[in-house]
Amino acid sequence: MKIIDRHNFISVVCVSFTLIVCGKLIYEKLIGFTDRFYTENIFTCLLVCVLATFILSLHYYLQRFPFIPVVIGQYVLLMGVIFALIWIGSKYTDMAPSAYKDMFVSVTIPYVLGAAAYYISYFLEIKKANEFFSKL
Repeated sequence: MKIIDRHNFISVVCVSFTLIVCGKLIYEKLIGFTDRFYTENIFTCLLVCVLATFILSLHYYLQRFPFIPVVIGQYVLLMGVIFALIWIGSKYTDMAPSAYKDMFVSVTIPYVLGAAAYYISYFLEIKKANEFFSKL
């Protein structure tokens, strides 16, 4: 059962991007943080949303494997790509000394919340389908 497909991929990315950026802006306003790299960080949020949504959408193709290793593998793949992009970016521009830690926290929290929402909706759809077929 596909929850994220090519027909709703962009809308899922847009909703998650909007929620993450609004959360970022509210958090920064509450702590009084001024972001000098506002534009770069917004585009980074968009890139991470596209990447995370794509990785979650791969679940459909990984259903034959055990659930827990798939979830862990998806997270490890996402963080591996993020860390590789940081490493590549550090070859062309200066990075903060805490860039890896900052991205780890900035990606992990929204990804865990988004993955939880994805898998809860996935299992609710499975339960609904099972109830439908058990009535037949």
